[in-house]
Amino acid sequence: MPMFSIVVPAYNAERTLRECLESIVAQTFTDFEVIIVNDGSTDKTVEIATNFSKKDPRIKLFSFLNSGVSETRRRGLSLSSGEYIIQVDSDDSINKDLLSRIKAAINSFDSPDLIRFQCELIDDNPNKDHQRYNCNSMLYRQMSGMEALKLWSKPGKKYALYWLYAVKKEVFSDVLLFPPLRCYEDVALIPLLIAKSRTVVTIGYVGYNYQYVSKSSLTNTGGIDSERKRAQDFVDACHLAVEHFMKLANITTSDLAFFVNDFNMRLEDKFQSLPPELQDEMYDLFH
Repeated sequence: MPMFSIVVPAYNAERTLRECLESIVAQTFTDFEVIIVNDGSTDKTVEIATNFSKKDPRIKLFSFLNSGVSETRRRGLSLSSGEYIIQVDSDDSINKDLLSRIKAAINSFDSPDLIRFQCELIDDNPNKDHQRYNCNSMLYRQMSGMEALKLWSKPGKKYALYWLYAVKKEVFSDVLLFPPLRCYEDVALIPLLIAKSRTVVTIGYVGYNYQYVSKSSLTNTGGIDSERKRAQDFVDACHLAVEHFMKLANITTSDLAFFVNDFNMRLEDKFQSLPPELQDEMYDLFH
């Protein structure tokens, strides 16, 4: 069993997949497998992935009919055999010492359930906080999942992102929820993984490169219809998160109150970001 399974969901990723995989095989810590889940690509994604798998037996390609990102991630998890799961999007990359830094934290903190690392936003919107996906508080200290969740739930900050964490596979089995959403499925799942984790550690290493501007990114698809669908998915994701959070065995009444309040604020922030015509149309959905 490898220490890490790196899951790479891929759909029509011929422009970026090669650079993504090159960053993975360049890792200084080598005990890992790569699970590429091809979600019905019609370009050269399969050809590129196949060439990598022929050169490196740690890289495994699995192809399915197009089913969407949520099902693709679920499949990647089920096909993985590593102790820890890391998700890397096909248009992103990781820095060469990421796995070795995570392994050092695993050794130092007696195999925590979840390890968070830092990221760099490539081609980020110049008007946004470039550190909004990072947390530099309580570095290299062990805490519970609920402590981490409360620490990371701050206005303007984002933590519900698959690719910010190495998570023990067994944690997924406790809260396996891959909602059938086009986007924001991580908003529904990641808080549950964090809350369920008994021990959490954040390291200061900037290990992930997130390509903010990507033609293949669903969140950058324009048009009022697309924005309406994304808003609907965000609401559904928030409701699913609260619904399943209530079922966790290790939470208290005060934990639940905190979580519900936090997600209500996130809903309001999302609502305020909508164009006026959608605010009028979707007011009842958000309130």
